[in-house]
Amino acid sequence: MLFRLSVFVALCAGLAGVQAQPLPESERYYALILDYVARIENIYNGNWAYTYTIEDRLAQESQTIRRDNSLPFLQREQLLAINGMPPSEERLAEHREDRERSLRRREERRLERQNREASERDDRDERDEKQRFIDMLLGNSVHLIRQEGHLLYLGFRAMEEDRERIFENIEGTLIIDTQAEYIRELQVRVIEPFSPFFLSHVEDGFFSLRFELIDGVPMQSEITWRLDGRAFFIRNLDADREIVWQDIQPINLDLADNSSAELQRGQN
Repeated sequence: MLFRLSVFVALCAGLAGVQAQPLPESERYYALILDYVARIENIYNGNWAYTYTIEDRLAQESQTIRRDNSLPFLQREQLLAINGMPPSEERLAEHREDRERSLRRREERRLERQNREASERDDRDERDEKQRFIDMLLGNSVHLIRQEGHLLYLGFRAMEEDRERIFENIEGTLIIDTQAEYIRELQVRVIEPFSPFFLSHVEDGFFSLRFELIDGVPMQSEITWRLDGRAFFIRNLDADREIVWQDIQPINLDLADNSSAELQRGQN
């Protein structure tokens, strides 16, 4: 869930501007967050190709992958390296199998959406992520933690229906650069141990999503998260991972459209 909260901020874009009238402190900072969230470019919107490296510190392994949505689905993610070295044929085969499973799941979800009830559920769960984050953000909880020069440290709480057990035990911090006018970092931390579901326990956790300016536009650059917990007293939920994005480039949408058309013809 800590990871998912990251995606709520990373995918935010296109929100309305803030009103220019005097507001109470919490409302003023809340409006500032809306404005700065609006500036974030969604790296997952299909307009970008990028390389990302997943470092799993517990498994002591890193994977480097290149993603390009202009390519057919099975070719969109190319495994480039394992621990900085070219992957073995065995790992390449595992990667291909993972992509094939993803394609099958994608098709299964598409078929499920033909059912009206499933469609309504998907519409709720897959609604616009920017609005989902804003809906969860408790405006009256936004407050100033401290200010360091042009950096604002704003604290906030969030809540989502049916997930009260999780959100009531975490708090967030946004680090905003008022000079460059973008969100530098989102942090989420566990403030009290809790049980998110039956026979599970989360003792501690921390999440950090960092942003950089790419051609003047803020885009996510790094994610770090740690989790200490167990499920059903036997499944280890511990995690200590970092993802770094680099070589971010805009996709030629004309080529992407041609690629999709060719794939569609091949499936017919």
